Amino acid sequence: MLETVRRLDRSAFEPHICCFEDSPQLRALSCATLVLPMPALFCWNGWQRVRQLRRYIREHRIDIVHTYMLKASMFGALASRGLGCAVVSSRRSTPNEATRRMAPVLRYVNRYATRVLANSDAVRQAAIGLERLSPAKVDVLYNGVDLDRYAPGAADPAVAAAIGLPPGAPVIGIVANYRPVKALPLFIETARAVAAAVPECVFLLVGRGPLQPELARLAASLGIEGRVFFTNGTLGVPECLRLMSVACLCSESEGFSNALLEYMAAGLPVVATNGGGNPEAIEDGVTGFLVRGRDPRDLAAPIVRLVQDEALRVRLGRAAMERCREQFDIREAVHRQERYYAALLAREGRVASVHD
Repeated sequence: MLETVRRLDRSAFEPHICCFEDSPQLRALSCATLVLPMPALFCWNGWQRVRQLRRYIREHRIDIVHTYMLKASMFGALASRGLGCAVVSSRRSTPNEATRRMAPVLRYVNRYATRVLANSDAVRQAAIGLERLSPAKVDVLYNGVDLDRYAPGAADPAVAAAIGLPPGAPVIGIVANYRPVKALPLFIETARAVAAAVPECVFLLVGRGPLQPELARLAASLGIEGRVFFTNGTLGVPECLRLMSVACLCSESEGFSNALLEYMAAGLPVVATNGGGNPEAIEDGVTGFLVRGRDPRDLAAPIVRLVQDEALRVRLGRAAMERCREQFDIREAVHRQERYYAALLAREGRVASVHD
């Protein structure tokens, strides 16, 4: 959302951002922002915030309300009801336990959404099934990535030293916050299987979150604590990607992973679980490998193959980068979003001039 807002054509669109909490990223935006703290939607405070947003939409004559994530989709649809604005309700992940619990509420508020917008076909199909949506109402626009920011480059020895990586060791990495949905214990277990075949490999978890102590204990129990490293959010992702030989993703649930796009933009071969929108980004055997099931040995096998075969590693990495440039450039992703907004406004009898 931040990347889209920064790049929107301001001659055609005037963005207003509403968030449930403040942040430095929000304050850095050069557009109107509104913070409506709300611990829960279905409480007195929540209904007060709905009224506040409803008043804001009316006063600023908002044409399109585009919501991101589950709570926002319910909140925005209720606040926009009957105001004459178009409502785009995003779906950005395949269903999890929370989504399934809230499915009846989503089915109710979906009647106030003009369109539902998914970030992959896998997410689209899941939303249609769970929420009983008409397929004609659900569209797909893929995420994009900043190709300049994540472009391949030489590894910085100072970054490697800050992490404590041994010089010259092949680095197998994953970019993911340390949360349960990212299935990082599976990555640690895979690391043990890889280390058994290629003892010189080290493993880097780029992110932050509450599970780091638990993950460190798991690595110690598996006898690989000296080969597993955590950034805990202290280093930039592009700099860490330039240290890696192979990048992984083993989430239990993914919509359309930004991490996968970052790996591809950095020219890295990818080994990922075959779930959610992953097959829509990774072409198996061409830009990386997709693994069915969740056996660490199955994930380890293509990693070992890539580490031991430099030519294969380079070929898949280049193919991944080229596919990313052709299909997932953030600039074109924003242009697609602009054209989507313009088409929506045209259907609603309004006008926006957008440069193709």
